[in-house]
Amino acid sequence: MSIPFLREDPHPHGEVQRIAPGIRRIICRNPGPYTFRGTNTWIIGEGRVAVLDPGPADPAHLEALLRALEGEVVTHILISHTHRDHSPGAAELKAATGAPTLGFGPHLTPPEAGGEGGDHAFRPDITLADGAEVTGHGWRLIALHTPGHCANHLCFAWPDRAALFSGDHVMSWNTSVVSPPDGDMRAYMMSLARLRAREGQDRLYLPGHGPPLPDPMPFLDALAAHRRKREARVIAALREAGSATAQALVGPVYGPMDPGLIGAAGRSLLAHLLMLEEEGLVRREGDLWRLA
Repeated sequence: MSIPFLREDPHPHGEVQRIAPGIRRIICRNPGPYTFRGTNTWIIGEGRVAVLDPGPADPAHLEALLRALEGEVVTHILISHTHRDHSPGAAELKAATGAPTLGFGPHLTPPEAGGEGGDHAFRPDITLADGAEVTGHGWRLIALHTPGHCANHLCFAWPDRAALFSGDHVMSWNTSVVSPPDGDMRAYMMSLARLRAREGQDRLYLPGHGPPLPDPMPFLDALAAHRRKREARVIAALREAGSATAQALVGPVYGPMDPGLIGAAGRSLLAHLLMLEEEGLVRREGDLWRLA
């Protein structure tokens, strides 16, 4: 089952796009191989609003965001997760608006334990547990803890709009990188299944990167099938090789790819191996992996 990615997203950087009543988007100009055209910052509500994922510490993006918010009051600054392309902009937005920051918590993996890419300076003013409700003027969100891409990742459901802000757990343009130890493939698959079980509740996904995703359930099915197919390739490659390092398996499992993406592919492959190890299907001997 191929994944029906949406890779046409011509909306200009820094300009406000109205998606639906109470839902607006501004794209930060931080394009890259993992961010697509840039980070989506979401404005939720009208008049008295929440801002979700203010993005990196980027003066031009902050200026565009404040321009879009002229005449309105920011009451909440929400963070889906603490990667550097999502949360560092919260500090300057808080300084400009006085609004408190809300998130699951600080980045859970320190740099010395493999937490590269995390925004280790971020500490939310208000921590949100799984299932916490956040209410504002004309809107109500429910925080859903969805670890996998990042251990402190939250999605936010807006039941009255049948919409879900899916952060980087489900992106419309590509699959999510799952990089251990902060990234966890088993947790990712469980979080994916949790969102799939919400069928009938969420008809529109609003991701951290890429355009809005209508009819998300078939997309979730394709994401899960894609991961299971890759898992089968890992097992087949180990059966053929006998034993191999995670990095040596990248070629047999992924095939030809952009050299700049090989490192990330190796991290996701390691995440698959760790999940298979938990399931008793593979075992590790030093840096080598083999079937159990």
